[in-house]
Order: sequence, then C-alpha cells, then structure tokens
Amino acid sequence: MLRKLHFIHKTQIIMRKYLLILLMSPYVAFCQVPNTISDTEKLFGLSTIWKEIEYNFAYFENIGSEKWDSIYKLTIPIVLETPNDYEYYRELSKFMAYLEDGHTFVGRYPNVDRYTTVYEGYWIEFERVEGKVVVSRINTSKKDSISLGSELLAINGLLTKDYLSTKVTPYISASTYKSRDRESVFFIMDGLPGMEYEIKILTPKNQIKNIHLVHGRFGEESPFNLTPPFDSKEDVQFRWLENKIAYVKLNSFGDYGVLTSFEKLLPELYKAKRLIIDIRNNTGGNSEVGFAILKYLTNDKYLYTHHSKSRKHIAHLKGNGSNISTKDTVGDLYKKEAFLNFHNKLYTVSIYEPYLNELNAKRIIIPTLVLTSNKTISAAEDFLIPIKKIEHIKTIGITTAGSTGTIYKIELPQSIGFICSLQSTYPDGSDYVGVGIEPDIVINISIKGIIEMRDEVLEEAEKYLRNK
Repeated sequence: MLRKLHFIHKTQIIMRKYLLILLMSPYVAFCQVPNTISDTEKLFGLSTIWKEIEYNFAYFENIGSEKWDSIYKLTIPIVLETPNDYEYYRELSKFMAYLEDGHTFVGRYPNVDRYTTVYEGYWIEFERVEGKVVVSRINTSKKDSISLGSELLAINGLLTKDYLSTKVTPYISASTYKSRDRESVFFIMDGLPGMEYEIKILTPKNQIKNIHLVHGRFGEESPFNLTPPFDSKEDVQFRWLENKIAYVKLNSFGDYGVLTSFEKLLPELYKAKRLIIDIRNNTGGNSEVGFAILKYLTNDKYLYTHHSKSRKHIAHLKGNGSNISTKDTVGDLYKKEAFLNFHNKLYTVSIYEPYLNELNAKRIIIPTLVLTSNKTISAAEDFLIPIKKIEHIKTIGITTAGSTGTIYKIELPQSIGFICSLQSTYPDGSDYVGVGIEPDIVINISIKGIIEMRDEVLEEAEKYLRNK
C-alpha cells in the first residue's frame, strides 16, 4: 500500500521531465546545451530502461515483448544521433511514454535549465477548458494584454492542436488520455533558455493578438505577483466556510506529519456541521497516511482499500515455459505458471484484507464532500477507493489521473528513471489505473469561471452541502 514519496513533489519533478520538441534553429540561438553523455552511456541508459521494464513494469502485458523490442530497436539509432544531453533525455522520455503510465518516466534532465511557464517579462499558464487551451494564470502586469480565458490558437505557425500532437504529447507519460492532455497543455512550451515562441491568442473580447515569448529571466516584477495568485503550498490547510462548513485541503500524503497536522484540527472539525476535503492538487505520497486520516471520517469497522499484485520472475520456470502451449496448461498448475512466466504474465497476488479501523477517538460523521480533479493521483486516488462504500461521503469534481503504484527506481546516466512495479485495482478486481476515478457529482469548470477567478467546484460543493 505504500506509495513512493517522490510523488509528493511530482510537479517539481515533471517540470524537469517533460519536453517540447522544437526545431533547434533559430529558436535556441542563445542557449548552449551541454553535450556530456557518451554514445556508450546513451546506449546503456536506453538499454537499462528496456531491460528493467520487461522484468519489473507492472503492466507489461499491455505492450508485450514483441512490440517493446520493436520500439527499442527503432530508438537505438535515434538516441545515438542525439546532439546533446537535452535531446538524449527527450528521446528517453518518449521511449517511456509508449508505456502510457503516469508512474513510469524519466525523473530529471541533467545539466540543463528548464523553463515551463516563465518567459522574459511574462508568466503564463494554460489549461484545457471547454475543449480549448486557455490562459489560466498570468503575471498581473500583463493581465490587460493577455486576459484570463484567452484562447491559444497557434504556436510558431502551427495550430495549437497540431503543436500539441506533434511536439508535446508524445513525450508525456500518463495513464489516461485526459491526464496526458492536461500535462501536455500545462507544459506546452516547456523548453530551454533562449527558446522563442510566436503565439497567437484570441481574447474573450474576440481580439486576435500575436505575442513574442522568449524563455529567460522573469524580470524585475515579482514572480509571485500573479492573477490569480498561487494558493498556499502547505500540505494541510483549514478554514471555515458559511453554514458551519469546515474546509480542509490536503495537498499531500507525503509523510505522517500530514496526519499530525490533520489531528491538530480535530477540535475545530468536531464543531462542524458539514465537511469538505479538497484533494484536487494532492499528488500522493504514502497511502497509509490517507487511510489514517480516513479512519476519523467513518464509523465503519473496515476500509475496503485497493487490491494489488506484482510481477513474478522465476528463471527456470521461464525456460521451461518456452516449450509449453496453452492447451498444455489445462489442469496443470506448474505448466500454467511456466507458460505465464515465459510470456511475462506471471504475478504474485497479495492476499486481500480490508483495512481494519481500530481508531480509539471521536469520529467526524457528518455530510462530507471530497473534491477531486485530474491532478489527483497516486496515493490520493488510493484514498478514494474506500470512500466508495462510505454512505455519508460523496466525491465531486472531475475524474482523477488514473495512475498509482509503488515505484522502482533505476539509475540512468546522470539521472534516475521510475517504473511502476505494483498493479492496483478496486477490491473486486476492476480497474481504476488507466481509467481514473469518476466522482459521484461531475462538475466541469468553465471559461467564464476562469475569467471571473471563481472556484466553481468549491461553489457547487458548498451549495450541495447547504441543501443536505
């Protein structure tokens, strides 16, 4: 059940991880990109990923040896021809992205500075809303020239959808289409210092504007003077809303300090008539922390958490399995395991036991809503599984990222790779990885809400609880 703690700060990791393909001339004329990785190291790094995926990736049967080997062979000459470290790790990212798993990716790009939302004189963030890519945050000094809700029409002469599909999305590791699209949009112009972009936007007032952007130092203006401003990054936040509704935001399940901070709120939470738990920006950590918090929110004796299994490899079984056909496995457990082992489909399955709730403390049994988004991932998704059976708790927002699992780390030249080594399902065996967890109440944000800087999901949650 433990989730690797690196997902606490996934945003920091992926800001180094994801890339933008650009024609290197003339857009990086001012950027000297290091070239320190030898051909031997390049091949070794690629081969390490190829090998470790086949042995340890939890969902390897989804791609299979034949296809994986084919992609590996095609990638060998590509990585050997990369002109610098940045391009090399870009290709490794693409290689791992073929696996379509949010917990399987290259952890960092060595020796290069990466920029995602920062340009000379601009801070710009984008989000997919109503099917369009729109500006969702801008530095305050530019909010009149680039209004919130402005649609991004084109980048460097390409329509936004074409730019995404050819230059960004193929390099994004994610388990669902919507999660991949969200990250593609946010990191749409992730690149190196000096990279230049000619963008075309359509403002909410139907004005078309062409803007020149260059990755580089932000300038004299404070990078935190943004519209809308950043929310606090504290792991646990609390405030009172109207009608005795308590609001608790859990941005992480990183360590047991999160549980301690939550328990300090209990005297206040016991006064509440309604409760909102916001995990929309929770990128996971340790699922045990989430379950320990959930114990306070139910009188149920058991929490019906996720079920899991992991790959199993036994060398002599794999060798024997090469001569066994499907019909030979009928009624013969040894031959069945040998056959599955040879085809990389043998798993060790955990004995399923629900999570015992032995909490010796007062519980908070009041109408409760849990807010979710497509940023909700990993241990935060595990937190949602038992909630399905708790009657007074409902979920509201949009479908989660659909990615969880224990991480297996591998060493790469000057970097680290991450591989999902644990396959998780609902207790009944149905999938939420690769699918996402749909909330009980679906609330999609609107461009109008972006422009007005309203938290539409929280507004609907409050309205729902007031009527309970």
